[in-house]
Amino acid sequence: MGKNTTTDVCLYEIGENSFLLDTPGFQTIDIYEIESNNLDKYFIDFRDYINDCEFAPGCSHIKEENCGIKEALKSSKIREERYQNYIKIYDDIKDKEEHRW
Repeated sequence: MGKNTTTDVCLYEIGENSFLLDTPGFQTIDIYEIESNNLDKYFIDFRDYINDCEFAPGCSHIKEENCGIKEALKSSKIREERYQNYIKIYDDIKDKEEHRW
């Protein structure tokens, strides 16, 4: 079986001053500008629940109890797939922060 492959570069506007670039050759994305403690702000579907965390600001939304994000996940207000993507990206960023210098 083959893969779907991007052959052209396309720039999609997804919001004011927000763009998505689809370009050939990339299978992963590397994020250097975002710090792990700010990642939740980039997940639009998390925004309504961030302040419901007992330790907001500062909740990683992974190990803490009384987390608004985890409660929203339990009540299906946030999709499991989105939350798992958040955890994967968070762990990648955290690892890079710990091994930066």
